[in-house]
Amino acid sequence: MATSVKTKKKAAKGAAKKSKVKVVSKPKGKSAAKGKASAKKAAKPKAKKKVIAPKKTAKKPSKAKPKAPVKKPAAKAPPVKRAVPASKAAASSPAKPAAPAPAKKRGTSSPASKAPVLSREFLTEIANCIRKAVVPLVRAAKGREILGSATSGDATFQLDKVAERALLNFLRDAHLPVAFYSEDAGYTTFTSAQPQHLLVVDPVDGSRAAKSGFESCVVSVASTRVIERPRMADVDNGIVMEILGPRTFYAQRGKGARIYMSDAIKKPKLSRNTNLELVSWSMTVPARPAELIFPTAAKLIDLTSLKGGFFACNSTSYSLTRLLTNQLDACVDFANRFLRDIPEAVEDQFINAGRGIVLGIAPYDIAASHLIAKEAGCYITDAYGASLEDVLLLDSSVANHRSLIAAANKELHEKLMSFFDIRIQQFEQLLARRTQQASANNK
Repeated sequence: MATSVKTKKKAAKGAAKKSKVKVVSKPKGKSAAKGKASAKKAAKPKAKKKVIAPKKTAKKPSKAKPKAPVKKPAAKAPPVKRAVPASKAAASSPAKPAAPAPAKKRGTSSPASKAPVLSREFLTEIANCIRKAVVPLVRAAKGREILGSATSGDATFQLDKVAERALLNFLRDAHLPVAFYSEDAGYTTFTSAQPQHLLVVDPVDGSRAAKSGFESCVVSVASTRVIERPRMADVDNGIVMEILGPRTFYAQRGKGARIYMSDAIKKPKLSRNTNLELVSWSMTVPARPAELIFPTAAKLIDLTSLKGGFFACNSTSYSLTRLLTNQLDACVDFANRFLRDIPEAVEDQFINAGRGIVLGIAPYDIAASHLIAKEAGCYITDAYGASLEDVLLLDSSVANHRSLIAAANKELHEKLMSFFDIRIQQFEQLLARRTQQASANNK
């Protein structure tokens, strides 16, 4: 019995061992399967690499896409649109002239724009050279002969030619990389190399006063760097020198204005008067239709002529610099607003007053005096209240002409703007009614 039990146990143990062997053999099959799976997995990365490669190549064009929008702003059209203030809309919108964006483009458009600012001494030498050439004619009230027309269409007198010749001779002898733009010569340069500086010169601003021996005439010289389409906002510094007087006015952008008299230097003295009845002011009149400007200003002339003072002036630069000496509280030239607002109704009057041409404020007239008056603290806009900083320096065409309202303080400027805005609108409505009646009568 015992032996049989033992033998049975041994047989059972053997069977268990065999079963264990069978159980162990199963994992071997699994490991083989795992090996196959791992082999498959090892093969998969190769397939993934093939898939990844085209994805990377597909991403390359997507990286190039951002570059296209970057290039588009580089060629912005808005500065070009603002560069042409010929349209009535550009003139009537106070917001458009204050456009700082073009300055960034212009400032980087040429290596010459990095040139240092011309010195006050150099500008003084130019102005003094012109002054010495013309002062004998002015004192003798000579040089009245009309010899031709300037780039703007204005009359050129004999003393203008003398002044222009003095300017040409001075710059020719200076041998500097300087170009200049003046009333009679237009754009000129004496250097074979690339000019670095541009001078905007009015050799005699106030020629009609000068040829008659009056003191309201000056030499005006403004300086900027040679850049693409320079504007009033690009003027670096400027000088206005009296021809018969002792004063020289100078300003550099961002550094204020000064008045030089021999060895003395004086600060500008601006009027604080805001009472319209006491205002001393001038109005520019050459070739501005008298039947437009005098009826428009008539009430202010009547109000100020007794206790203040009204002066008809032929030199805008002379008038603007009188704000710095407290001789004038304000100066105006609003005629161009009529031409922009209702050209079909008034153009013939402008042509008649200009004897065949339309005249207005040319850039060389105020390039220096505008900067000087602004740096002194004066308030200057056109007759719409818009800045003059966008006026092109090298364009004397009618499209680039602007109006002017300038005052020694902000409150007075606002009062003058209000007065002329109302009066101009009233007179334009009157002209419109007259035109309608005339057309109705013709029918």
